[in-house]
Amino acid sequence: MNQGIHRILGLTIASVGLLAAGCSPPKGESTGRVESTDTTKAERRSSQVSITALTEQSDQVAEQLAADLNSVPEFNGSYRSTVVFGDIVNKTQIVPTSDFEAFRTKIRNRLMQSQSLRNKMAFVENRARVEELRRREGGGTQDLLQQGAGRTGVKPLNEEYTYFLNGEMYRVDRGSGQVNLYSMSYNLTKMSTGEIIWTSPSYEVKQVH
Repeated sequence: MNQGIHRILGLTIASVGLLAAGCSPPKGESTGRVESTDTTKAERRSSQVSITALTEQSDQVAEQLAADLNSVPEFNGSYRSTVVFGDIVNKTQIVPTSDFEAFRTKIRNRLMQSQSLRNKMAFVENRARVEELRRREGGGTQDLLQQGAGRTGVKPLNEEYTYFLNGEMYRVDRGSGQVNLYSMSYNLTKMSTGEIIWTSPSYEVKQVH
């Protein structure tokens, strides 16, 4: 009798297991996805600055600028300031400038999450890119002139209240690429005078592989 009960229970459990397996969605193969703060084996073998360092630096710059904004006179007047992406001085020789541009965009995106910061500053796209979009989507330059948008179609920036967000990236190489010290920083430069009104602390990271 006990054997019969055990057999029935065994069949029941097996059936439930099959049903559960049939109802579960299929699982794909792992893509090897890891957290952006994790350093992989491939990164440890690379002479380029790690993604972890780029992530950490962009977070620190955004936090520092947000904290310092109230103490920068240029951003505490009655006029809303404009910030434009400026130059990135890339002296690393081996890291693509596009890597630094991507993380500078991350800085902007973090800052734009704050309503109080958006009240103080406006981020605008590169003028050449805006012009191209207007030409492509707005019917051409002649249509813009007819609409009274001005010669270029884009409202001129007030140089007294416009600032460039620039970056400076350097690498010191020792041991034929086996030891690399990266130094990265950002600054806000006034368009009208070229004066640097704010700079982030220099972020330094030493990588040995």
